[in-house]
Amino acid sequence: MDLADLRPFNLRTLRYFLVLAEELHFGRAAARLNMSQPPLSQQIRQLEADLGAALFLRSHHHVELTPAGHAFLEQAPLVFQQLEKAVTTARRTASGQIGRLEIGVISSSLVGVVPAALETFRERHPEVEWRLHELTPARQIEGLLERRIDICLFRMPPAREGLHRELIQQEKLMIALPRTHPLTEREAMALTELKEQPFVMFGLRQSHFADYLYQCCVKAGFAPQIRQQVLEVQSLLSLVAANMGVALLPASMASLAPQNVVFRDIISAPRIPLYAIYRQDDPSPTLEGFLSVIRELVSKEQAAQDCDRHP
Repeated sequence: MDLADLRPFNLRTLRYFLVLAEELHFGRAAARLNMSQPPLSQQIRQLEADLGAALFLRSHHHVELTPAGHAFLEQAPLVFQQLEKAVTTARRTASGQIGRLEIGVISSSLVGVVPAALETFRERHPEVEWRLHELTPARQIEGLLERRIDICLFRMPPAREGLHRELIQQEKLMIALPRTHPLTEREAMALTELKEQPFVMFGLRQSHFADYLYQCCVKAGFAPQIRQQVLEVQSLLSLVAANMGVALLPASMASLAPQNVVFRDIISAPRIPLYAIYRQDDPSPTLEGFLSVIRELVSKEQAAQDCDRHP
């Protein structure tokens, strides 16, 4: 007999069976179940009819399980165990304790608040699986729209319908110089003072951020002389170290710089944003949990900076 041929029976019927199998007495079983004996007998008979097998041998003074009843007794509790597991899993998923998160990043975002947020999130939600996807911003947006990625972290995201951009951090723009460069003797300089310098930059075609940095130079009165364009921040810093040119980078990138690269302030430097981008209609509690960690750490970092400025 196929399972689809069975008349559906509910968990209450299985509970009736388990109690009767423990008591082997209809009167005691009915009392435990807070019901009268006739409805209990009727439910057990209906269960046996649905299964096409007798589960109990009955006499006036004796009730015992049949071989089929013993077999059913071995398996029926598993239904309740699986249901309990399903309920627990659903509740923990709803609270963000378990789940999966696909995170799009660029290499320059993997400093500062983002790695700290990943570590904190892992500590607080050890059963959540998350994976980083190091992709260009355009590929990250594509992954978001196709629901292969849940959240992206990069600078200067384009506006796209259905996507929300949340500003999570701003930091000052700085100039990266080879250690032997004459300008390293200065603690700060105006951006216009770099107009005669060769630049290495992120690829203008691949990065809105690179285009923003280019426009910063234009607003300062010059078009940067770009000697080389790259995709990754490590490549950019290596070219600066090799005296191929200077570079404009957020202040946090200084922590990645090799020994022969130094960072200097820019007078009246613009603030460089870092955004979290995610789908507006995404109800994922796992995503919300990760965003909460980022917001918390950014808030603490901002409070610490305010204290430093106003001791």
